[in-house]
Amino acid sequence: MTERNKGLIIGAVILALGLVGGAVSYWVMFAGPVRMAGTTAAVQTTTAPPAGVPAVQTPTPTVPGTDPAPRSIAARAVVPVLDEETILAHAATVPRMIRLRENPRVFVLDFPTLDMQGEAMNRIAALVEKVGQPRDRLLDDAALARAITESGDTPATYYYGHNYRSTDLARFFMLAERDHVTLTMGEEWLRLQYETAGEMVQGPDGFALLAIPGVERRVDATMRRAILHHEIGHGHYFTRPAFAAHVHRVWRDVFTEQERAAYRRFLQSEGYDPALEDVMINEAMAYTLFTPDRRFFSPAMVGLDDARVEALREALRAGF
Repeated sequence: MTERNKGLIIGAVILALGLVGGAVSYWVMFAGPVRMAGTTAAVQTTTAPPAGVPAVQTPTPTVPGTDPAPRSIAARAVVPVLDEETILAHAATVPRMIRLRENPRVFVLDFPTLDMQGEAMNRIAALVEKVGQPRDRLLDDAALARAITESGDTPATYYYGHNYRSTDLARFFMLAERDHVTLTMGEEWLRLQYETAGEMVQGPDGFALLAIPGVERRVDATMRRAILHHEIGHGHYFTRPAFAAHVHRVWRDVFTEQERAAYRRFLQSEGYDPALEDVMINEAMAYTLFTPDRRFFSPAMVGLDDARVEALREALRAGF
């Protein structure tokens, strides 16, 4: 081996370590403060919450190492409380979790790009609602890549937005541990956000975790607005039992059997499992009531005219 070759090899090793280190630091740089024992930080709340809505509290500074619950305090310190319009205006440079001011049981993961979102969210999508995928185990990396390819999508476009109950996330991480599935750095970051939200929300209704991409070459500002609004609709459905019960009644009593079948066909074409009735009901609601961008949903996609979809929309809105 020549000195020149040695130099090339050493340079390649340094470059590789730098790339790996960069990837690690990317996911850790935001998540890190949540787990820094004995550290507190001031909270910046951009808007005051309305009456009756709990806000993130500014922790009282303490001497490092004496905080009885350092992770909980730090978790609250890095989760801003923002309304929908302010979330839309937020331009994430690293993945960020935000608490929705209008419904504090809803948390939004704001990713800079679809690629970053996919790395963190695609495997749970396959588990929870993608058609043709197992519900009792996680796909490994090879099986997940194959499922995405067979769907006609890419890792970036497997979904443009995501929504999950806290119980979905609990099951996801339980299965990962049970089956010794190695998670991506994005999925480990997701675990941290799930744990953080769980520390901040108490009660039987749990919480919802949503995911949206930033404005980039595949997502314009109008699409981002539609994705966020659609996912927030799911957040309300997951965390407001009375609203979810109303949606079920409308699906049963106002939608006709032919209309339900048409929505199921549309949703299956979008990758949802038509055998999951709650997913069908939830998605029919979100597309009809919370999706204003006709690139994602229009009455023609379910074989109906504008007037009939508006009537369905009004029926759903009556219970919101």
